[in-house]
Amino acid sequence: MVKFMKTYSIWNEEKKVNLPSLQKDCTVDVAIIGGGLTGLSIGYQLKDTNFKTIILEQNECGRGVTSKSTAKITYLQEHIYHKIKRFGDEKKAQKYLESQREAVVLLKEIIEKEKIACDFESSPSYLFVTDEKNKPKLDKEYQFYKQNGVNITKTKLKNYPAIKVDDTYVFHPIKYINGLKKILKDQIYENSRVEKITQKENEYVLCVNGYTVKAKNVVLATHYPYFIYPFFFPLKNHVETSYVKAIKVSKPLKINGINLDKENLSFRFYKDYCLLLFHSSMSSARKNLRDNFIEKGEYNWTNKDVISNDYLPFIGKITKDDSFLIACGYNTWGFTNATLAGRIIKDILCKKKNKYSFLFDPKRRRNLNKFIRFFVDAGNTLTAILKSTKKNSNNQNVEYRKMKGKSVAVYIDKNKKEHIVLNRCPHMKCGLVFNEVEKTWDCLCHGSRFDIDGKCLEGPSNQDISFDL
Repeated sequence: MVKFMKTYSIWNEEKKVNLPSLQKDCTVDVAIIGGGLTGLSIGYQLKDTNFKTIILEQNECGRGVTSKSTAKITYLQEHIYHKIKRFGDEKKAQKYLESQREAVVLLKEIIEKEKIACDFESSPSYLFVTDEKNKPKLDKEYQFYKQNGVNITKTKLKNYPAIKVDDTYVFHPIKYINGLKKILKDQIYENSRVEKITQKENEYVLCVNGYTVKAKNVVLATHYPYFIYPFFFPLKNHVETSYVKAIKVSKPLKINGINLDKENLSFRFYKDYCLLLFHSSMSSARKNLRDNFIEKGEYNWTNKDVISNDYLPFIGKITKDDSFLIACGYNTWGFTNATLAGRIIKDILCKKKNKYSFLFDPKRRRNLNKFIRFFVDAGNTLTAILKSTKKNSNNQNVEYRKMKGKSVAVYIDKNKKEHIVLNRCPHMKCGLVFNEVEKTWDCLCHGSRFDIDGKCLEGPSNQDISFDL
């Protein structure tokens, strides 16, 4: 293991811009739950409307999933368009490409209009293969982009076959979040957890920090939504875990890329670091990139993504009227889709037509392929549940006990202090697995995460797992 390895995202080195927690009852037109990029993008789009809006974040804005990505602003998204074609049709894939290109431009316009200093810079995107057997896949992607008017070229990336586009970018996500926080500071409340939502007549009542928020409309902008059990969300997706390293390099490049091989990896550069994202089975692909770029590692963290069963996000209303909406399920491409969600949600609330609403409609129809994926996602969820029942038997610092008639998990730190938590996720009662990289308790079923003392860091859980002795 690299000496002085930091087990948190490189983006979290950025200084905090703290905002107050909710300490009063209030009545609003729109309550946005979640202060990541999605929630703030929606708040930004609504700021010049007549809607009185509030954004409620249970921890600190942007320090959850938003801070764990490699932060690429690109529409060159692996082979997602052919996945969409397989589970939808050609027109949906074309429309999704159009939406992503538009989102790249929209995010660029916001940064330039608001003069947000977030290390935003041009970064050509590469799609490549490290195995020559996969070159036909690359050619297929090239043809799709070419047929849809994209200025794309065939090239090489370190001797690997590749295709490239130039109108893509990278940035610092927390600096961007901090810029939006300054713009929306009078609407945002941090450390303000929504514990309960009830509907009374024509309004929703939210319980937050012991106070009441009344809202005509609610937008659930959390990474994995909750409070929507009749929507059967867990059966329409699965959660994937990826691993990210920030690695010192002597010659950083102004490019980013992702491959089409079985061992999938994504990279970009930030200052004198290469950020490398991969899945748990990365052996040869990781070695190939290391041989070209990597000298030593410094940051090491994990990320979780919601993968929908038709590879399209869920953005829009889930009630018959427009009063309860969600925005999530971005299939690893959060920065374009979160930005786009702001515009779509605004148009829905303003009763304005949006050309992408039908594509991302959370209640869109299922087809045979999606029906098949339903069983795949259900199987993935079941596998996660089974994994969650296994103990961390190889970790000598983790123990499982019965205390006061309850199952608890114990992490013993380097000072021999015991950190005791309840060993069940409050969301759907899955067991918890200790994340040795970041020293957190993770739910493999739906992505909830808790610190070593049980504080909820990421949903869908909205409760802690602290244990009182």
